[in-house]
Amino acid sequence: MSSSKLKASDRQAIFKKLATALKKKYGGSIPKHKYNVLDTLLFACCLENVTHDDAEAAFERLLEAFDDLNVVRVSSVKEIEQALGEVDEVAWKALRIRECLQYVFEKHYAFDFEPLKRKTMDAAEKELAKIPHMSAFVRLYTLQNALDSHVVPLDDIQTEILIWLGFVEPGTTPDKAAEEVKSSLRKNDVALMCHLLRQLGTDKKYKGTFRVSKTLINSGEMDPQNAVERLEKHLKSPAAARKKVRKKPASAARKTKPATGKTSKKVTRKKPAAKKTTKRPARKK
Repeated sequence: MSSSKLKASDRQAIFKKLATALKKKYGGSIPKHKYNVLDTLLFACCLENVTHDDAEAAFERLLEAFDDLNVVRVSSVKEIEQALGEVDEVAWKALRIRECLQYVFEKHYAFDFEPLKRKTMDAAEKELAKIPHMSAFVRLYTLQNALDSHVVPLDDIQTEILIWLGFVEPGTTPDKAAEEVKSSLRKNDVALMCHLLRQLGTDKKYKGTFRVSKTLINSGEMDPQNAVERLEKHLKSPAAARKKVRKKPASAARKTKPATGKTSKKVTRKKPAAKKTTKRPARKK
């Protein structure tokens, strides 16, 4: 059954059970938010598709590497990458950080983005959307943490899990997924759910196990009504889930083995061709 066919109250109940299952594994505490509006924006650039700890470490390295934010603004993307250190998608993070600083400085002639708090959510969202290369996650994370808006900031790894659970259709983008699940989560529950999904999506035990194949789509297993049971089973047996994901490539590898064992036949077939033209021996070399 599609999630859209479920009542809002049913979806809320399922999300509550999912949170309970994930809290048993990862705990129920949420990292404290300690940034002003501009720092929230920059931190969100670091946080997309990585763990909270990795994002904090990258952000701290950035602040320590430069004298002030103006130096960051006029630095090259490569220099910002080097300051962020080893973190996934570092090139995109560096580019977005520089574009954010450039936009704020040109708008306010200072590195102060606190006026965003005085705007309505619609006005703030429109302003954030003007920043070049801005992702939906960075925009929504800033709205949630700086303006206390009821939005669901989702990145690729969180969206992948929601697709696997059956709450959104395969191929749904993070911004569309955020809109679709918003009514399923109360405002006070969003931060915890997003944090739990991030912990699950960045957990090395389950890396790659939430990818959705055509076989899984056609199987009818991706039903949100059994999402809790499927998740609990998945958490207990990540190895079994990983085998399912790798099943297709493994079978493809087995198909190539017999071909490599027939080298003598290949040679005898190519010998006559070698007499007809001088080009084929050249390709063999």
